[in-house]
Amino acid sequence: MKVGFLITARLKSTRLPNKLLKKVQGENFMTLMIKRLKLSNELSEIVVCTSQNPQDDPLEEIARTQGVKCFRGSEEDVMLRLYEAAKKYNLDYVINMTADCPLLPYELIPEMIVYYKKTGADLIKCHDLPVGIYLSGIKIAAMEKVIEIKATGFSEYWLYYFLKTDLFNVKSLPIKNSLKRNNYRIVLDYLEDYDFLVELYKGLGKDAYKAKTDKIISFLDNNSHLADINKACNKKGELRTKEDATSQVILKDGTIIK
Repeated sequence: MKVGFLITARLKSTRLPNKLLKKVQGENFMTLMIKRLKLSNELSEIVVCTSQNPQDDPLEEIARTQGVKCFRGSEEDVMLRLYEAAKKYNLDYVINMTADCPLLPYELIPEMIVYYKKTGADLIKCHDLPVGIYLSGIKIAAMEKVIEIKATGFSEYWLYYFLKTDLFNVKSLPIKNSLKRNNYRIVLDYLEDYDFLVELYKGLGKDAYKAKTDKIISFLDNNSHLADINKACNKKGELRTKEDATSQVILKDGTIIK
């Protein structure tokens, strides 16, 4: 089975401009995420999935420098972009995360593949981990179905088509209780997130990008004050999503799910 990791990446952020190009430990976050994914032996391809907008040219250059693929597709229709990338590289299964989650749990990739083979689920999620330590495993046919049923060209929130309808077989990846946390936010979206990540990488030491999730969580458990740096960002993110009209699930039959 040919498994690809598709990194959803853009440089359009206004909250923290060019956030993926910001550096920590001498490397930009986009590069560090790619290096982290290279630690997984189960991936046949790593693909940076960005838009055709010239502002995203630096992401294609990073992909080239790091020796991974780059697919450039629709700016707003993220699911279409991911699906077309999967088809271009003849992938049998896709695992996805956005590039603002540089410390994603790469060591769970083999478990997700095994669980997909066992369940055949349309979507496998693992959302019991800290914010930003997420993965989504997506069946190719399910990606195609989302494209067929949605009535809008905006699909940044494509995950909601799986989570807010009963049209898909959705499973949660079983994970150890010791990894389950909801009080840590390990994502790059606001300046406070950047300040937090700088301190986290510093605390994890040299080659922090290699740290497994249990080590990251253990470090934060022993340095819980760091979570105060960006704890308010979750509320800001929730409010932003709520106010974004494109976060609605709109089906071709006229159904609207907020």
